[in-house]
Amino acid sequence: MANPPGNIEKKQESTIEFVIVVVIIAVLMKLLLDMFFTQQEKITNTAFVSLAQSFTSKVNVVHGQWLMDKEPNIVVLSRLNSKEKQYVNVNKSGWIDSDHTSLACHEIWQQTLTMPLQVVKSAVVAIEIQNKAIKNGRLCRYSIANGQSFDYRSDTGKVKQVN
Repeated sequence: MANPPGNIEKKQESTIEFVIVVVIIAVLMKLLLDMFFTQQEKITNTAFVSLAQSFTSKVNVVHGQWLMDKEPNIVVLSRLNSKEKQYVNVNKSGWIDSDHTSLACHEIWQQTLTMPLQVVKSAVVAIEIQNKAIKNGRLCRYSIANGQSFDYRSDTGKVKQVN
């Protein structure tokens, strides 16, 4: 038994409508994914800048505490309403530093921010840059995959955004 011509036309129309709906959904999904990844990059950049500011603040807090404690080798930080203490190694100038020759910049990050080398879902790379001009300290660069980075000099306590 043959299908009446009206049924064939209805099936063709519904197939065309289905294809059009699938194409529209695919285009909308692509647009939404593009917007999501763009926002994720902006969030990562903003979070990294915020971490650099937190890093600077903590370096200055530790240095101030070092001055108030009459220049010890280890600065002890206490939290309000808590018995928890943090011990931070400093150099002779009172800036956060590490005695280790390998992974010193990683240890400085850990002492300063007490968190893993990560911002949002991006890994932070910590490297020590050899600079002959720095006699009593080190130059650490912290950067993420998009090239955004900041430097920390343990001889002066300066934190500087790098472009």
